[in-house]
Amino acid sequence: MAYEGKELGQRARVNMELDRKYSVMFQLPAEGGYDLPYQIGNAALTLFDPDDIAKVTEQHVDVLSAVQAGDIAKLRRVIPSAPYRKLIATELRRMQPHPRLGLVVSIEDFRRAKLFDGWTAHDRIAPLLSEQPAPSILPKLVTGRLDALDFQARKLTLQLPNGRTVEAVYDDALLPVLLENPGQFIQVRGEAMLNEDGSLKRLNSVEEIHEVDDSPLSIEAISVDGASYPAREPPEFKVTFDPEEGYVAEGPFHVIETGETRRDLEALVQETLTFLWREYVVTDAAGLSEDACDLRRDLMARFGTTPDAV
Repeated sequence: MAYEGKELGQRARVNMELDRKYSVMFQLPAEGGYDLPYQIGNAALTLFDPDDIAKVTEQHVDVLSAVQAGDIAKLRRVIPSAPYRKLIATELRRMQPHPRLGLVVSIEDFRRAKLFDGWTAHDRIAPLLSEQPAPSILPKLVTGRLDALDFQARKLTLQLPNGRTVEAVYDDALLPVLLENPGQFIQVRGEAMLNEDGSLKRLNSVEEIHEVDDSPLSIEAISVDGASYPAREPPEFKVTFDPEEGYVAEGPFHVIETGETRRDLEALVQETLTFLWREYVVTDAAGLSEDACDLRRDLMARFGTTPDAV
């Protein structure tokens, strides 16, 4: 996600295209041990890009070697984004079994050289987790329950999912959506001021306020390479909303997508359907499995094969 320039929100949301392009392919464990050989990228997929895969694999190795050496400066060069560095360190720590089990997870290259030693993992990761980010002001989407409104000061108070409250100054143009959602969860985007511990202090310069919309999502058409394919029978996706996780859409074609906002969710579902169309309809059906052929037929039945000009 860092290499592709994807922004990191409250959690890492990897869409289907990224998940398949940079898939981690595991083989069976080596006989008599617990070694799990793996490689990054699947050359059998049409998405396979050897240059991108090589670059991301190189970064993967560089990150592990930087953590192993305790070289924070190198880690910052490889992953300039502090939120990504923190997430990577957290996941490396979570990868280790509980100490009482007496087991560790190490990562080696194909020459059997240790890139990441599980026995020293705790000591190597601790400084990364204690890295203090510079005080910053950054755009942020905050979800919370509208707890109070101060009309005179044009100030709203949100109760966050963790129970804390945060204040934000709003513009009069945003008042109608606030008046329609007292005591309800809303999403507010503005400039986030952070405390020293990285928690949210307040929001300034509020740009957008969205009410929560968990109505079903219907896709009327998909756009692929400059052509629009109207739906004969628009597929409908069930939408759920969680204050901490955001939106989730689940529906036909085995699609499950998550997004911070309703607009993000709609765009991701559209992007996934476009990806599926390229992978299963545009491609030669001769190389598809039986399940893939079923998916191909379903897509073609829903959207037809004659596009309208975009």
